[in-house]
Order: sequence, then C-alpha cells, then structure tokens
Amino acid sequence: MKKFTFILLLFALQSVISAQIKFDANFESGNLATVSTTDSVNYMVTTNEDIGGRWFYFRITGVKDKHISVDIPSSDVNRPFYSYDNKEFYRFTMFESPKQNNFAKTFEKDTVYVSYYIPYNYSYLQGRIKKWEESSDVKVDTIGYTKHHLPLQMLTITDNSVPASEKRAVWIHARTHPSETPGSWHTDGIIRELLSNNEVVNYYKKKLIFYIVPFTNPDGVYYGNSRTNPDNVDIESNWGLADAQTTLEVQALKKKFAEVNSTGQMAVFLNIHSQASQFATFWIHSATSTTQDFYLRQNQFANLNTSDNPYFTKNDYSYSNLGYYFPEGWIYKNYGQSVMALTYETPYDQYSTGEWVTNESLFKIGQRTLYAIAEYLGISHPKHFQMDNSQAVVEGTAKADSAGILFFGRNFLYMNKSAVKASVTYRTETLPSGIYRVDGWWPSAAGTYMSDKAKITMETNGGSIQVLRNQRTDGGQWNMLKDSLMLSSTSAITINVENNESGVVAADAFRIIYEGQVSSVEDKVIPEDFSLCQNYPNPFNPETTIRYSLVEGSYVRLTVYDILGKEVRILEDSFKSKGMHEVHFNARNLASGIYIYRLSAGNMSLSKKMLLLK
Repeated sequence: MKKFTFILLLFALQSVISAQIKFDANFESGNLATVSTTDSVNYMVTTNEDIGGRWFYFRITGVKDKHISVDIPSSDVNRPFYSYDNKEFYRFTMFESPKQNNFAKTFEKDTVYVSYYIPYNYSYLQGRIKKWEESSDVKVDTIGYTKHHLPLQMLTITDNSVPASEKRAVWIHARTHPSETPGSWHTDGIIRELLSNNEVVNYYKKKLIFYIVPFTNPDGVYYGNSRTNPDNVDIESNWGLADAQTTLEVQALKKKFAEVNSTGQMAVFLNIHSQASQFATFWIHSATSTTQDFYLRQNQFANLNTSDNPYFTKNDYSYSNLGYYFPEGWIYKNYGQSVMALTYETPYDQYSTGEWVTNESLFKIGQRTLYAIAEYLGISHPKHFQMDNSQAVVEGTAKADSAGILFFGRNFLYMNKSAVKASVTYRTETLPSGIYRVDGWWPSAAGTYMSDKAKITMETNGGSIQVLRNQRTDGGQWNMLKDSLMLSSTSAITINVENNESGVVAADAFRIIYEGQVSSVEDKVIPEDFSLCQNYPNPFNPETTIRYSLVEGSYVRLTVYDILGKEVRILEDSFKSKGMHEVHFNARNLASGIYIYRLSAGNMSLSKKMLLLK
C-alpha cells in the first residue's frame, strides 16, 4: 500500500513539473494560436493564419533540462531558430530538426524563444533607425500612417553636399509580407554598406539618392501576421486598384513615389521579399508583357547581382508576365521602362548552392546589391572602375552585335577568327597606385564557334601581363582575369583584346577593383611551385576537400576518374589565378572504392589517389 502511494505521489509530482511548461506569444510580432499535448513531451502548435500560417514566433517557459518535441503543421519551416535571450538566435541543428515543421531539443535554460526565421520587428527597426540617423547622410521622414497609427517611415540616404537635381534615384522597400524577415536583413545589409564610410560608396552617394522604406506593412509586422495587414489585405497585390480602394500604406507609397520621381530621376526600384523556395531569385518579366529591350535590361541587372555573389546563380531566376496589380506593374504602367523595377527574393533556409541562410550571408547579398546598382547605372570610381565597349578603340574588323541577353551594356564587340590581326583596346582613367583585381565580361555563347583561347593583355607602368580565357563558358558575368595587378605609382591600365584562329573573340566590358596598397602584396601567400595536395579526409564518406596551388594564373582542369580510368566527375574547368585553391568533392552517388584525381594546368599535370568508404 505504501509503495502504491509513493508511485501515485511521484506521478503527481511529474505532472506538476510537466504542467509548468507554458507556451505564449504575448510580445511584439508573436504568432501562436493553439497548443496541445498528450504527454507533456510531444506538443502540437498552430498559428494564427491569414494567407497561410507560415510565420510563428513564441516563447516556451519551464523547459530547462527537459526534452520536448514540437510540431507546427500550419507552417512550412525547415530548421527554425531559437534564442534564450530573444536577441541571439541559433538555427536548430539537423539532428534537432530532422523534418519540416518540427523541432525537438533538451533546452539548457528555463525560457526559450522559437521563430520561423530570426525576427526583425518594429522595435528593432526603431533602434536601427536611431543609429542610422547619426549619419549626416540620413534623413528619416514619415510618409503616412497605418490604420493602427504606426508610421510608414522612409530613409533618404545621399550626400547632401551635392544638389539632388544632379543625381539619379533608387527606391527600395521591404516587408510587405510580415513573415519575410530575411528581406529585412537583406535591406539592412544595403543600408550598412551605404553608411560604411567606404570611399567608393561615398562617391555613389554623390551620384545617387536612395529612398528606402524598411517596412511597407508595419501593422502586419507588429501583430505577427504572415502575409497580410491586420485587415487581411495582401498589400503586395493592392497596387492596381483605384486609390479609394487601396490600403493607406499603398496610397502613401504611391504618392511618395510620384513625388520623388516628378523630375524622372528614378532609375531603379527594388521590391525586397523572401520566399520558401530554396534559392534566391529575381522575378523577371517577359518580353511579351513589357518589351524586348526591357527584358534584356532586366537580365543584365540580375546578372550583375549574381556576379560576385556566392549564394545566387543565373539558374535561380524566375520568369513571369508583368501583373499590373503588383508594385512593378503599377510603375511600368505609369512610368514605362525608364525605371528598372524588380522583385528580389531571398530564401529562409537554404540557397541553391546548398548553404544555409544566415544574417551574415544576407548582409553580403545586400552589399552586392548596392554595387550591382552602381554598375548597372554605369557609375565608376577610380577604385571600382568599369569600361564598356562604348569606350573602346577598335583596330581591324571588330563588329558590334546585340544578340542574346547576357552581354554587358547595350551591345558587345566581336572579332571573327582570322590570321589577320584585329584588336579592341580599353584604357582606364588615371588610377591611384595599389593592387587591383581585373575582371572581364563576355556574352554567353555556348558552342565551339567562340574562342577557347581569347588573348587579353593588361599593361601597367610595371609592364604587361597576358592571359588566355575560354569564352565558351561563364558568359554574362564578371570573371576574374587577374587578382593582383600592380600599379607601382599613379597610372592608367590598358587592356587589349586580340582575335586569333581558335574562334570568335568577344570584347564586352572590364572592371578594375582596388584591393590594397602595393606593400600589401608582401602579405600574400604565393606558392613556390605547382602542387596537388592529398585530399582530406582520406578515406572519406561522402565529402572530401582537394587543395592545389598554381605558380601563375592558368586554365585548370581537375578531374576524378575511377580505378579503370573512366571519367566520373569534372571538378574544375576554368581559368584560375595564381595561389592556393580549394575544391569540395561530394561522392554521394558513387560506389565505394579507389578513385584518382588529376590536375592539369598548361603543360603540367599531377595525379593522386583517394579512397571512398561507405
């Protein structure tokens, strides 16, 4: 009898402890509808839904040293985030969140916050605005109020010493859909770079005015909605209606856009969003719903954004007909193709490259967004300089063409294969001394008619350097030609492109970027010889890393063969600069056994064996 009583008391004590676990969302941007459990270990949570129930953000208390599992069937989350202080958030590991809409973990502290992605709420924005306002280049205005009396805030960022009449304008807005917090971190990255006190960026602010609306739906953000404002209206698809039928937010945005574009200065409009698909994207509007020229320019703008961007490729673009009920449709209807208006979306969980989304990667995407805008508008600074073929000097039979969609600017030059010399020469303005990276751009042209040995010569006050590039690949993007071109003193750089007998050679555009003082070259690690390292780990399953070094820039081919000599994978097949390089090899779909990897560069080659054990 005593034993039975003890068991009952123990059971009662456990029930009290379990009952101490509580869920709530009684804070800004919180979203939690119901919580249910059958055993105080496994919980089911539902969210307040509008157009979908993606967003969740709730607090759990009483969980220290307790293992709980939570399902959120109304969402579509992969590996959400948690925080013990509601400031520093961490993504659940694959072990803790092995399937969609679920996480399970033994928490180390009594209180934990869980969210779909890292929150960026109204109060956090006010703190960021207070910090940004410390810059003399920032002005903050309220361009309207929401139904719930929250201000619709706009940042104007520019160098005020230069008259506005001498500048072009860029409009950026975000958080139309409240759940899309990666879009806010992306936008934050743009603003961070604008206020970085970088010499090149400061020059951009003399040429451009940035109008940035961080939240176009502050009510929805504040109340924790997924895609609508509190009246269940999707602001994104509200732009095509008459003013009397649109939300207060859209009315204010339209009015302000018309005001700042009254003199036709607006050049770029970016509608920043996030998407559940595992890739970043631009929504590019078809030529049939716009014009062929605008379709071309949209692709050019997108290509500049994917250049230098390790999280975004041209294969990630999305295409659709232009809808006039969206912001871009309203702009096109009222202003035609004078404004490059596009939606830019980043994912919540993974990029197409397989990397997981972090705030740091979103900041980098924001940084690249800013430079891509300047490059698209043709703004050059001596430390970030670009040259189009409109500035080139032609000798011989070079011709202009505008076929395709992946060239730079309005057209490109090309020279047919021939023994009779023809060339195109570009020359920068005078640049400060230092170490520079040189990039080239050529049109996309799959096929053997393009040269695989296009000769490009770079001349400086320190002499000349010649590289050969395969123009059959990597078109429609910036490609590095030289990573450490030295200017020992103030001088110009001349770039010459010649024809040859291996195929058509294109001359399209070049970019020169300052990387540091001349003395910094001493800090660079330069390999003494051509070498191929043993893969690590070895044996491996299924991933391993291969490192190699080059004495000088060269075309490189790194190939994996099976033990019978059959080619199974090409890991590298492009031009690489001198120095150490690293390649990751995933053999998930290959059988266990010995494989050979072979590195070829110029007239040199090296091979090593590796062992895959599954």
